[in-house]
Amino acid sequence: MNTVEYHYPVIGRKGTGGVFDRLPIETLEKDHPYQFALFILAFAVIQQRPDAPQVIEEPAASFMQIGSIHGRPFLEWAGDHNKDTSTDYRATDKKDTDPVPARFGGYCNHGAVVFPTWHRPYVMLIEQSIGNIAEQLAHDIEAKNPHECGVWVKAAKELRFPYWDWAEKDVAENGLPPVLYEDKVEIVAAGGQKQIVDNPLSLFSFVDGIPSDFGDETLRSGQVAYFSKWHRTYRYAASTTNPEGSNVDQLQKAFKAGAKDLRSKVAQLFVVNNDEDPSLAWDEFSNHTVESKREMDNFNSGSLEGVHDAVHILLGGTGHMSAPDYAGFDPLFFLHHSNVDRLLALWEWCYTEYWMGSGYEIKGTSYPWTQQLGTYAQVYNAQLLPDGPLQPFRTEQGDYWTSSQARFLHADAYPKYYSYPKFAGIKVDQAAMSSDERALSRKQVAAYYGFDPQTTVQQVAAPAWTQLPVPDKDHPAVPADHTVIPEYRTFAVHVKLLEHAFNGSYSFQLHHKGNDHSAPQLIGTVTVFARPDHSPCKACTLRREAGTIINGIIPIPPALIESIMKSNADGETAATFDQTLAHIKGEFVGKIVDATGSELAAAEGGLEAPQVPSHQSTSRNVTPIEISLVSTAVAEHGEDKDRPVYICDWQHHDGVFSGGWQATHPDAA
Repeated sequence: MNTVEYHYPVIGRKGTGGVFDRLPIETLEKDHPYQFALFILAFAVIQQRPDAPQVIEEPAASFMQIGSIHGRPFLEWAGDHNKDTSTDYRATDKKDTDPVPARFGGYCNHGAVVFPTWHRPYVMLIEQSIGNIAEQLAHDIEAKNPHECGVWVKAAKELRFPYWDWAEKDVAENGLPPVLYEDKVEIVAAGGQKQIVDNPLSLFSFVDGIPSDFGDETLRSGQVAYFSKWHRTYRYAASTTNPEGSNVDQLQKAFKAGAKDLRSKVAQLFVVNNDEDPSLAWDEFSNHTVESKREMDNFNSGSLEGVHDAVHILLGGTGHMSAPDYAGFDPLFFLHHSNVDRLLALWEWCYTEYWMGSGYEIKGTSYPWTQQLGTYAQVYNAQLLPDGPLQPFRTEQGDYWTSSQARFLHADAYPKYYSYPKFAGIKVDQAAMSSDERALSRKQVAAYYGFDPQTTVQQVAAPAWTQLPVPDKDHPAVPADHTVIPEYRTFAVHVKLLEHAFNGSYSFQLHHKGNDHSAPQLIGTVTVFARPDHSPCKACTLRREAGTIINGIIPIPPALIESIMKSNADGETAATFDQTLAHIKGEFVGKIVDATGSELAAAEGGLEAPQVPSHQSTSRNVTPIEISLVSTAVAEHGEDKDRPVYICDWQHHDGVFSGGWQATHPDAA
């Protein structure tokens, strides 16, 4: 228990003269040289790099302190010291370490409806820390260079934490921009001179030593993440105690392969209909667990947290970003989460009515939202409310931030002092004037990220499309002012995985085996971003049986559906819908892989796939709960084709891998 109470409030960039945009990191580097230079220098300061400028900083706002909020070391954050803590978590207390599930010792909320709102003040905290240092640096530069007065301080006041849009169009070809991984970076110095400095975005060094509770993690592939010995963060590190550096080539290869799927997943977030139950819609959007789910009670639109999970593993590999306990120490964590926050800002602008509320209702019965696993500041199954505390982040008034306060960026919302550049007609700090404006803009967002069925239907030509069933205009699922697009459906694979199947992060990969019209390819991934459970083996087994389930979707590109239809065409006779479903499943291959991409289990799709012998099958403790094919019809407005399409007639087409799963690694057997 602390004897001194101290609170460092999260106020963002208050007092800087207004609301300014968080910019893409590429734009910040290219078009805003003074802001970029201050950002790099200030980031180096809070990382306590030995070559960084000497500036007086707030201890609670150091990068080590900020990164530790997300996971290890499981200690009270220096910015929220309390005489009487709101938690009795102790790493040595069996009550907190032995129960099934074991209580998480970090503050972070994952798998809960407050996932997006909790991370908003978190990113504001590092934005505040870097911005405050940048202002000190700017004043010092101008004091020593009077001819540059008005340049540096202005840049510092306008500086906001940048983001990297990992779902941008060029990522599949170019991968990460060099500024995110190169060890050196060029910045402008006083007098307009160029200067080469160490790049604080590439890594973080534990300058005060590695915390004592950092532990090595052995992946299923046999590779070891030496977190207890690595004195800096890595991405795709070699399995050695002293790697030469991150394996950038492997990082780029993995991210490029997964980029198109990320785009599709982001697009799906913006095709939720505007007449769904508000709390259920928020639940599905906000988190990968989807607490309110009941069988076949879903929109199949995926979740923001689910996309977020995939990015973590793609960026981390064997390194820190793939492990929830250590991810907050990789500088990329915050550029990633700044983009997650941007997507939240766009979504809440488009869907202003969708919100967590005080709970949800199923068949007339009300249920509360809960944090099932507990956190450093929350006991097991703590109820989550819009006005509940988002520990450890306090406002200027001394109270904890709440989800209600974290919601929205417009002028009537609780002040946050940042925005994002205009996108698809949306300026998130300016509320929409009408529901029509919101609808038109969300259609543009979905189209930008690749969901545009009205255009796609003009590009497909295989005869099998003509056999796809769609509801007629009188069907109750079709709005009266809409018309169903004929001979067209969108397809996706719905995935349910056991969170703790492999005692750490892992992924399900959906592959296409290839045909005469399409090369073999990775279609998409659903990732489990999970911490290992170091409690005794018996507890691990019980936890797996208790089984938190991670939900996700993998949209199937229409061009791939077209190629499957063409490759299975039989002369002039169009395949029936059932035949097409069988053809689609038959060209799929499933893989379960660990964070390095090493295969743990595999399955062949389709009814003709051979049955996996029982002695080769995966254990029920790791076998996916469900991998099923789903599809939906699409309706467009009868008079205004610029309005968003309406998703209707979701159909469940049963499992993809009826032959079972083969364990290709001993830990899957």
